[in-house]
Amino acid sequence: MAIRIIIADDHSIFRSGLRALLEKEGDIEIVAETGNGFDAIRLVGENKIDVLLLDLTMPGLPGSKVAETVLEANPRLAIVVLTMHDDEYYLKELFKMGIRAFVLKKSTGSDLVQAIRKAHRGETYVDPSLAGKVLSSFYNPSGQSKARLDLLTPREQEVCTLLAYGHTNVEIAEKLCISERTVESHRTNITGKLDLKSRAELVRFAIENGLLKMES
Repeated sequence: MAIRIIIADDHSIFRSGLRALLEKEGDIEIVAETGNGFDAIRLVGENKIDVLLLDLTMPGLPGSKVAETVLEANPRLAIVVLTMHDDEYYLKELFKMGIRAFVLKKSTGSDLVQAIRKAHRGETYVDPSLAGKVLSSFYNPSGQSKARLDLLTPREQEVCTLLAYGHTNVEIAEKLCISERTVESHRTNITGKLDLKSRAELVRFAIENGLLKMES
C-alpha cells in the first residue's frame, strides 16, 4: 500500500515541488496539502494518513504546536519535519515529542524520500547536519554514562552509531561489509549489554557517549 502523506508548508512553490518530486515515487501518495497550521490539524483529522510533512514556520499555528496537537490525537503518526533553520530549542522539543525525522530543505530529494520511508517504518532519520542539535538535549554532562561505552567492542560501537542514525540491518550490513545475521548478532549484544528497551534509548545512549556527531 502507498504511504499516504499530507504536506504542510506555507510556500506554495515549495509545496508544488515536493508534490512533483514525491508523486514520482510509486509507493507514495499525496492526500492533501496546506500552508496553514490550523488547516494542517484539520486535514490530519479528516484523512487517514501515514506521514505528515511539516514545516516549522507557518501562519495560523507554528509547526511545533501542530505536531503537539496531532500527536496527542494520534501518537503513532509519523511526522517528518522540514526546516530551513537549525533552531536548537524547537528541534529538541520536537524530538522529545516523538518526531521521527528531521530534514533540511536544502537536502536532496532522495534524502527526503529516505526520511519518509524510515519514519513510516517507525525508524528515525536525522539530517546529519542537524544530528547534534536535535539530540543534544540528551547529553549528560556528568559523564556518568561514558563508562558504559567500554562495554561495547569497536564494531558494536559502529553498529550502535548506524542504528542510532536510523539505518536498517540491511543498510548496516552493506556499509560494514558484513552479513545481516552478524548485524543482528551485534544488535542483540548491544541491547543486552546496555539493557536498552527501545530505539529511543539507543539513540540517547549514542548521544550521551558521543557516537552521533554533526558532519561538516
